[in-house]
Amino acid sequence: MKKIRTTVRVTELDTISDIIIRLYKADSGIAGDDYLKSTMAEIESLSERITIAIKADKIASTLDEADVKRDEIIRSLGTLLNGYSVIPIAEKKAAAEKLLAVFDKYKGITAESYANESSFIESMLKDYEASELADSIKALDGVGSYISDLRAAQDEFNKANDEFTASNVNKNESASALKKPLLSAINDKLVAYLTAMNLVNAAVYGDFVSKAESEIEKMNNSVAKRGKVSE
Repeated sequence: MKKIRTTVRVTELDTISDIIIRLYKADSGIAGDDYLKSTMAEIESLSERITIAIKADKIASTLDEADVKRDEIIRSLGTLLNGYSVIPIAEKKAAAEKLLAVFDKYKGITAESYANESSFIESMLKDYEASELADSIKALDGVGSYISDLRAAQDEFNKANDEFTASNVNKNESASALKKPLLSAINDKLVAYLTAMNLVNAAVYGDFVSKAESEIEKMNNSVAKRGKVSE
């Protein structure tokens, strides 16, 4: 029985471990094997932990993307206001200067920590809600849209941040750190044991071995093809 390639990605390892667990639970004929029961319990525990870690890593990436999005809107708003402030049209220039005075209070906020930037953005948006600035915002095409976009981007960031905080309550380890012990549990304990037991009693272990080996082979082929493409 072949082992899983060590170059497998953590997400792929998570997938194949879930498949092996499902195959094991579906085979009542091997349920009485204590060693197998213990090994599969270890694999299932590691698989659950790596799933949680992968999810947390994904949420962290989403949080970064949400932060980049709001930063881009802030920069675009500043560029637009600065452009309007030098336009040779008195009415638009005056409107831009009013709005730019507010924007300039928050210079450098994109370099702040997530929490501080969120606080400053909320404050900026509140400033732009002032009734005395409504006419100035209306007078400059695109400004109102950027402000609305910033509100939406900040709400999106807040949601991502809440999910990130919740996910990290249960995350004490990284997915990459869990890869080695999970791979070892499958390759060095499960595969090695099943290989031996299939030789001794194929009638009992053969079906599980055949199905698990087939899934591992499919995964290994996928990993091998990816490696050839990158060469």
